[in-house]
Amino acid sequence: MFKKKKQFLFQTIILLVGVSIIGSNAFLMSPILSNIAQSLNTDVTKIALSISAYGGAMALGGLFLTGLPQRIGSKSTLLLTGTILSIGILITGLATNWIMLVVAQIITGLSAGVLLPTLYSMTAIIAPKGKESATLGKVISGWSLAMVAGVPLSAFISELLSWRYSYFFVFILSFLSTLGYSLLPSKESSSNVTSLKSAFQVPMAKPIFMITFLYMVSFYGIYTFLGSYIQQKLLYSVVYAGMVVLSYGFGFGFAGIFLGKLIDKRDSWEVISPSLLLICGIYLLLLLLSNHYWSLLIGCAFWGLINQIALNCLVSILSKLDYRQRVRLIGIYSAVSYGGTMVAALSYGVLYLYGGFHYILITSALLCMFAFLIVYRLKRHNRITL
Repeated sequence: MFKKKKQFLFQTIILLVGVSIIGSNAFLMSPILSNIAQSLNTDVTKIALSISAYGGAMALGGLFLTGLPQRIGSKSTLLLTGTILSIGILITGLATNWIMLVVAQIITGLSAGVLLPTLYSMTAIIAPKGKESATLGKVISGWSLAMVAGVPLSAFISELLSWRYSYFFVFILSFLSTLGYSLLPSKESSSNVTSLKSAFQVPMAKPIFMITFLYMVSFYGIYTFLGSYIQQKLLYSVVYAGMVVLSYGFGFGFAGIFLGKLIDKRDSWEVISPSLLLICGIYLLLLLLSNHYWSLLIGCAFWGLINQIALNCLVSILSKLDYRQRVRLIGIYSAVSYGGTMVAALSYGVLYLYGGFHYILITSALLCMFAFLIVYRLKRHNRITL
C-alpha cells in the first residue's frame, strides 16, 4: 500500500514538472526580451514574434495533432513530444538570429500543444478512483511552479550569465522530465481513432469551449496589463510588479495542492458556478483594491486561488464528457485558451490605452458573468444537480 502511494506521488511530480516546463517556456521570454534583442542585434518587436509563434503553434498542435495518443498511446506520445520540446528549447538557446528563434519556438509550441493535454489526461490514468480532480489540481499547479520558481530562477541565470543559459537550464529540466515519462504507466493505443470533428460534436463540448474562451480572455486581459499598471499608475518598480505575480502564483499553487479534494467530493459541475461568480466578484473588488499596492497584492493571492479551482473544474468537466476523446477535448481546450490570450492582448490593449485598468476589470467581470450564465443555462437545460 505504501509502495503504491509512493509510486503515485512520484508519477504526479513527473507530470507537474512537465507542465511547469511548458509554463516556464511560455513565461520566460517576456522579462528578458531586451537582453535577447541586444544579443541578436535586432529590435524587441522581432523577438516578440517568437512569443506569438509559440502560442500560435501550441494552439495548432492542440487542435490538429492530439490524435497522436490514440494512435501510439499516451506514454509514447509523452516521450516523443517531450523529446521534440527539449530539442526546440535547446535550439532557442543556440539561436543566432531572430528567424532561428521563431522557428525554434514554433517547434516547441507544436510539441507543447500535444504534450500538455496528454499530461493532463494522464492524471486520469495514474490517479486512484475518486481522486482524479485532486491529482489534476496538483498537476495544473505546474503553472504556478513556473511563475513562482522557474521563471524567476531562469531570469536570475540570464542576469548572472546570459539569456542563453536560461534556456539551457530549462532544456536540462525538460530532458530529465522526458526521461521521467518512461516511468509512467503504459496505456494501449486505441483502434478507434477519433477526429477533430467528432470531438466538437461531443454533447456540451461547444458551450464548455465558449465558457473557457470567455474565462481565459477575462484572465489574460488583466494579467497582461497588471505589471504595466503597477509601474505606470501606482509608480512601483518591476520588482514589486513581480511580487504581485508571485502572490497570484502562491494562491494558485495553494489551491492546487490543498483544495483539489473539494472538487472530487462535490463534482466539477457543482463547483464551477460559484467559482465563476467568485472570480467575477474578485474583479469587481479589485476596482477598490487596485488603488493601493498592498491591498492589490492580497487580492491577487485570492484571485489565483479561485482561478485554480475554476481551471481544474473546466479541465475535469471536459475530461469526463467522453473518455475516448479526452486528449482531443483537452487539446481543443488548450487551443481555445491560447486563442483567448491573443484576443485579450489585442482587445484589452485598446481598453487599457483609452479607458485604463479599471475598465479592464469591469470588462473581465462582465465576461465571467456571461460564462456563469452559460453554465446556469446548461444546468437547467440538462437538469444537472446543483
